[in-house]
Amino acid sequence: MNRLLLIAILALAAGCTTYKLWNEAGSDQDAATVDLAYEYRKFESPQLDERAGLQMARERCKDWGYPNAQRKGEDRQCLDGTPESCNKWRVTRQYRCTK
Repeated sequence: MNRLLLIAILALAAGCTTYKLWNEAGSDQDAATVDLAYEYRKFESPQLDERAGLQMARERCKDWGYPNAQRKGEDRQCLDGTPESCNKWRVTRQYRCTK
C-alpha cells in the first residue's frame, strides 16, 4: 500500500513539471545587455534549457559585434498576487555581452 501511495505522489509531482522557453524581454545595445524572461504559475515547477538561453543572448550580442555573452543576474517578480501568495511569477535573467 505504501508503494502505491508513493507512486501516486511521484506521478502528481511529475505532472507539475512544465518546460518553459526563454523569451527576449529587452535589450540595451549601449549597455551591451540582453534580458531574457519566462513566466510560470504557482504550482508549476519550471524546467528550462539553460544553454538555449545563453545561445539566445549570444545571438543578440553577435548582432552588436560582441562574440560572447555572460550571465549577469536574475530577478523574480510576482505578477499576480503578493510575494507570499503569488499565482504567477516572471523570472528575468540579464546577460552582458563580452568580447
